[in-house]
Amino acid sequence: MKILKTLSVFIISAVLFISCGEKKESNSQSAEKGSTAQASNENAAPKAKFDFEETEFDFGDINEGDVVTHVFKYKNVGEVPLQITNVQVSCGCTAPNWDKTPLAPGESSELQVTFNSRGKRGKQIKKITILANVEDGMDAVVIKTKVAPKDQPQAM
Repeated sequence: MKILKTLSVFIISAVLFISCGEKKESNSQSAEKGSTAQASNENAAPKAKFDFEETEFDFGDINEGDVVTHVFKYKNVGEVPLQITNVQVSCGCTAPNWDKTPLAPGESSELQVTFNSRGKRGKQIKKITILANVEDGMDAVVIKTKVAPKDQPQAM
């Protein structure tokens, strides 16, 4: 009988020990889930957001050597000031100009893009990538044109 009583105490202790171990594991899993949720919340922090009047502009037909400019107008419709950190172009024939100061929510500004067609012929499509504190870290606009060779003026 004493052996049965000792065995019962041992089994009960083992069950309690195992179930306590499961609770600890469960608590560590919730701590991991909590830190993952915290990381997600950091990614979900308020961001700035571009609202462009247009994201693409076509200059139409131009002659080789022409220099053309277009202004893309945008507004910050985000919750925090919009800060453009850089503007990248696909070739040296395209030059961007933008305001470097932060743009408060609700305010508007402009991105000026100049295209120099010297040495270019045929259809041209240039992507302008804007690096900023927006959701994907960037946004983009596009300019297009068709450049007639210098010796062949465009049809009127």
